Amino acid sequence: MNQTHPTSDELVDYLHGELPAPRSAAIAAHIAGCSECADARAAEVSLTQILRDHALAQERELPSGVVSGIWEQVRNRPPSVWERFSAALRPAFAVPVAIAIAAFLFFSIKVAHGPAHAATIDAGYYVENHAALDAATPLSEDDPIPQALASDVTTR
Repeated sequence: MNQTHPTSDELVDYLHGELPAPRSAAIAAHIAGCSECADARAAEVSLTQILRDHALAQERELPSGVVSGIWEQVRNRPPSVWERFSAALRPAFAVPVAIAIAAFLFFSIKVAHGPAHAATIDAGYYVENHAALDAATPLSEDDPIPQALASDVTTR
């Protein structure tokens, strides 16, 4: 059994969990084997509880009339200059911000889908139906039409 008893300050710190773990364990082991220190611990626990009870009894709440009066003054106070200024500017800022957001969304969707692609024309269709018009005037017999374009029948 350890003959060195913890001081009253160490007992208070032990009760409130403010000692390092090795010292706290040593005091706990000492209290378990020493009835004098166990009585001192019980006295400290009792004193702590009495002080807590007294502190709780001394707490006072504000009367309900005072609390309601404070809330009434808070609700009825006139708005400050800053609050009036910011309230007046809300529409002036909200409308341009909404327009900017809408424009951003519109253009970001356009960019996300990429540029518009032109319709593609099948080369065979172009050669068969449109190249002949460029090679010769349709009503003129002077301009020869290339044989490959003029012939619909393939030779066998």
